[in-house]
Amino acid sequence: MKKIPFFVIFIILSYSCSQTSQTEKELAEVLGTRLNIEMFDTIQYRDSLISMEQLRKKHSHLSVVYLQDNCTPCYPKYVEWHQKMEEIDDFSRHTVLFVIQTFEYEYFKRNVMKLEEEIDEKYYIIIDPKQEFFISNKDLPNWIMNSSMLIDSENKIKMVGSPWINEDMANLFHEIISQ
Repeated sequence: MKKIPFFVIFIILSYSCSQTSQTEKELAEVLGTRLNIEMFDTIQYRDSLISMEQLRKKHSHLSVVYLQDNCTPCYPKYVEWHQKMEEIDDFSRHTVLFVIQTFEYEYFKRNVMKLEEEIDEKYYIIIDPKQEFFISNKDLPNWIMNSSMLIDSENKIKMVGSPWINEDMANLFHEIISQ
């Protein structure tokens, strides 16, 4: 029986254990890249409309959350973002920007209301009936598009995922926002 030298086994095991997953590779490629949102001029805030310029003057960091109408998991996600951010977001430089692929926000809102959860709609909304957001960010993997993305004042992606998922994500979120 042929014996394999110990250092060869060690190198093989070390190399195989250090392989990054496809998800990790995609995440590494996306962090620091620009998220395209400049095609949207008008943003809904409560019962009024504001410009993207006004929003960006007020908030240097945005958690961008992409949702679709007729997407059953999207309605509770919308509610969850409102509820969870109430608990952890105490930074005036940060807000949430929902990009909702729908023809009519009222239809989306009616579906959210069926959940019978109370929310204070204090975050910003872009209505995207033509899927411009998805199309202009087509190089991003779908799983990242369906996650949230924290962007800075230059629209560079700084974090992917919900900041309340675990303590590490919450700490990373607070660290980025504080910069």
